[in-house]
Amino acid sequence: MTSDTPKPRIIDIALQAGLSTATVDRVLNERPGVKAKTVAKVNEAIRQLNLASPRPQVIPSIAVGMEIDVLIAGRSGFANDLLAKGLNSYAKRSGLLLNFDYSARMNAEALATGLRDCLKRKSAGVVVQAVEHPLVREAIANLSNEGIPVVAILTPLPDSGVIGYVGLDNRAVGRTAGLLMGRFSNVEGSVALFTGGNIYRNHEEREIGFRSVIRDEFRHLKLLPDCLGYDDPDKIYMLTKDILAQEKDLTGLFNVGSGNRGIERALLESGRAKETTYIAVNFTPLTRQALVQGTIDAVLHQNMNYTAKAALRAIIDHSSGRTADFEPTYLEIITRENLKQAKSWGMDFSKS
Repeated sequence: MTSDTPKPRIIDIALQAGLSTATVDRVLNERPGVKAKTVAKVNEAIRQLNLASPRPQVIPSIAVGMEIDVLIAGRSGFANDLLAKGLNSYAKRSGLLLNFDYSARMNAEALATGLRDCLKRKSAGVVVQAVEHPLVREAIANLSNEGIPVVAILTPLPDSGVIGYVGLDNRAVGRTAGLLMGRFSNVEGSVALFTGGNIYRNHEEREIGFRSVIRDEFRHLKLLPDCLGYDDPDKIYMLTKDILAQEKDLTGLFNVGSGNRGIERALLESGRAKETTYIAVNFTPLTRQALVQGTIDAVLHQNMNYTAKAALRAIIDHSSGRTADFEPTYLEIITRENLKQAKSWGMDFSKS
């Protein structure tokens, strides 16, 4: 703390330490007759409160100082970077301690190992971007059996032992993309769908929703076989180049995950960016720039700050004996015409 930072109030310290205000007062004023163990509890409470917001406030004792593990995919682009930033911001305000584990993308064994490590050190709670795999399900079930709350973030994993899911209704994301594609692409042609791999349930659900709407409502569009890009911009670039060369009637592309730079590069090189409807997921500095340039037509977005806060809040509530609240994450449609609202979505890329 700096000299300007207000000291925690006696009531804050008492609540944090589980002691009476009278006892805390005796410790602070170094009065005799207080056990060393009690003095240590008061000092630890002060230390933990100093980790939280500098403004004195009554803080539930369960929250401050909790160590929560966060397991999200490494090298997944700006969207996960923004999520990590949001998690760190809320943790700092709340006095939580976060341990980040960036496992390899779509690597079930690495993720399961990370989850087992959380169990070994008796984590206070786990936030995980889960992949659909028996190893991961087993690791989460073991955490749940030991009373460690696990929250699935960005992608759901139902019936696995998680206490809940924070993220979008991904079937609705896909259906919305399908509706936009059908309305924007009003001529006959083919549509390419880029997936990261169905090991992520959210990717699978977006694909199902997209195909359902195109198949049922927009018969003038021909759905091409999935382009499996594993969220890798270089691989997606080569796939897009091949599609553009083979499908002269290509009218639209939808990418359910990341790796958008590969699509953008191929479209710009081909000179067909303006004539091809392109829909992406997650508003980032890169997708913002592509919207401005007219390469991307629409971005389907979730507020990562809200998502981060909701996930950590759910673990705090559950650990406090309160019912964890899993409000839906709202889906927002961003085009180049409403970019000025970016600040209200928790991100200001105006200087990017």
